Amino acid sequence: MSPKSMTIKQKEKAILLGLIFGAVAMIPIIISAVLSNSLIVLTDVLKSGSELLAVMFSYFAIRKVSKGANMVYNYGYGKLEGFSSLLMAFVIGVSLIIILFNAYIGFTHPEPLAGIGVMIAIGANIVTGIINFWQWLNYRKIDKDSPSPIITGQLNLYRSKYISDISVTITLVLGLVLRKYTFAHFIDPLGAVVLSGFLFYAVYTLFSQSMDNLMDRTLEESLQMGILRVLAKHFDDYHNIHDVRSRRSGQYIFIDLYLEFDPEKQMGVVQQAICEINADILGIIKNCQVNIVPCTSKPQTS
Repeated sequence: MSPKSMTIKQKEKAILLGLIFGAVAMIPIIISAVLSNSLIVLTDVLKSGSELLAVMFSYFAIRKVSKGANMVYNYGYGKLEGFSSLLMAFVIGVSLIIILFNAYIGFTHPEPLAGIGVMIAIGANIVTGIINFWQWLNYRKIDKDSPSPIITGQLNLYRSKYISDISVTITLVLGLVLRKYTFAHFIDPLGAVVLSGFLFYAVYTLFSQSMDNLMDRTLEESLQMGILRVLAKHFDDYHNIHDVRSRRSGQYIFIDLYLEFDPEKQMGVVQQAICEINADILGIIKNCQVNIVPCTSKPQTS
């Protein structure tokens, strides 16, 4: 098995583990929502359910991506990662709307927190907070070693889940301890509003990154500068640069260079220069496929 396929399998395993944890964590959260009168616990159930659905989307997407290129999809299923992240943004966005609606009800009809359900919710959020923090660190490492839209989406998701768990726990503890005071009745809906802010940021990040992937946006400036430095290093090996094109497809990067070479040079010499340029670019950009096309003018598009 190649290193690339190993990396994808590791990603698939990490997402499956998160899916299992998320499904198990739903049990005490649902129980706490039934036994408590807390709006933030109710919104936590809706949010957790939508996030579980988003992780499920990601798992099915990464399984498809792990199959790689075939005769029908020569470039693999990289765009499926961007589409999966877009679905995640949509699902979290629906949760955001539900949370804001419930927060509005909480402000107009405030009630004190009470009941065993609140205690269960506090305990459940502490446990899930620890798990989500570990998942966040795990995905941050994976994203650093082998970035891709679906992994970036999971990273943002678990970061928001971890922050959400902290927010819910603090809100419930404060609301429970200070329930005798009238002002404390507004802590529950206020916590829901704070929670919605983190979700809004997660939605914005997921949407922008997934759209970049689906719309074939070129590489970020730092990577483009790296390509230009390599071309500058091999300035004497070619006559002219007619075009440089790049795009992402999931975790992979595709770069096309249209270079003009000395027509008097033998093909073996030109091929050697192409191999050296290719190797230098691969040395600075991970998961990259470089196509160097000898030409005498900029490629035409119909």
